[in-house]
Amino acid sequence: MMSEVPTTVRAAQEAEHARGQQAVATLDRRLNGQHTPHRPQWDCGACGQDWPCDPARVRLAETYGRDRVGLAMYLGAVYAAAVDELPATTTGETWTRFVGWVR
Repeated sequence: MMSEVPTTVRAAQEAEHARGQQAVATLDRRLNGQHTPHRPQWDCGACGQDWPCDPARVRLAETYGRDRVGLAMYLGAVYAAAVDELPATTTGETWTRFVGWVR
């Protein structure tokens, strides 16, 4: 079954918000309960570094294996949720922090 395509900007924004919240909801399972973010600060609950910290990046990379596109898409959804909660920064800084490290 195909999902409905948003027909307005507001509907598209709401759909993107929902995807972001769903992605964030699965973080605990994907990270095995370790090095998960404290929100809305988005720092690591285990080591206090900006999330995703190095251990979280390693775990996420292991979870996705060779599927870097899937990992980048997942982190893009997490990024969308984080942008709503983080204090104002340049978009490039936040993007690099959440998605740019995936290569």
